[in-house]
Amino acid sequence: MAGMLTLAASAAPAGPGSPPPARSQAALQWVAGELPPFAWQGPQGPQGLAIDLAALMRSKLNRSGETHFYPWARAVRMAQEGASYGVFPLARTPDRETRFNWLIPLTTVHYTFFSRASDPFDRFDAEALKARRIGVLRGSPIIKNLQAENFSQILEGKDYKELLRLLERQHIDAIYAGEPMLRAAIAEFGYKAANFNRGLSLKTAELYMATSLSLDKAEAERWLQAYRELEAEGSVAKLQKKYLANLGREP
Repeated sequence: MAGMLTLAASAAPAGPGSPPPARSQAALQWVAGELPPFAWQGPQGPQGLAIDLAALMRSKLNRSGETHFYPWARAVRMAQEGASYGVFPLARTPDRETRFNWLIPLTTVHYTFFSRASDPFDRFDAEALKARRIGVLRGSPIIKNLQAENFSQILEGKDYKELLRLLERQHIDAIYAGEPMLRAAIAEFGYKAANFNRGLSLKTAELYMATSLSLDKAEAERWLQAYRELEAEGSVAKLQKKYLANLGREP
């Protein structure tokens, strides 16, 4: 799948922890939320498919630096409003199409409902789900998928760790999320896969490493060329196999 360039605006980050170091306006700075299997803070530091891919591209470009983590909604806002930020993994949706430069494709995801294995309601029945409290990631455009289908009890969590905790404590009845992300979060955050059931899938989307619209075109092309070289070498396929190969199975 070829990367795409569609090429707007500027703001300094204002998030928890230390902000990214000052850089020239043209130099791309990656930001992310904790979204396994693409990006999260593991015991040994930042890891994930997109984290590793960004590091490999930096190596190709002889760049130093690292990806900085923020609450997901803030990371998205930084890339949308800033001048030289990249964010991942970002779903390419109609309402976002003209707000970002869609630089590097990561994968296609199915958005799926997950419930507690002990709950008796039919998790494949849309009407049964509409009567339930559904948790979704704060700032995610997939909230609109639920609203379009007349789901009314929608609760937002700041990250998947919080959503899983809410589900475990029965404050919500199901989580609606990208299937590989939630499966990876279940494993990463110490939950037993057998305690959750996969249910109905509702919509799909392409995930990207996206950037600010006003990122310098030459800078965007440098990163895209580094990605193409890694793709040709087989490094991209190896990362996809490492992080995504086992996430299509039943939990």
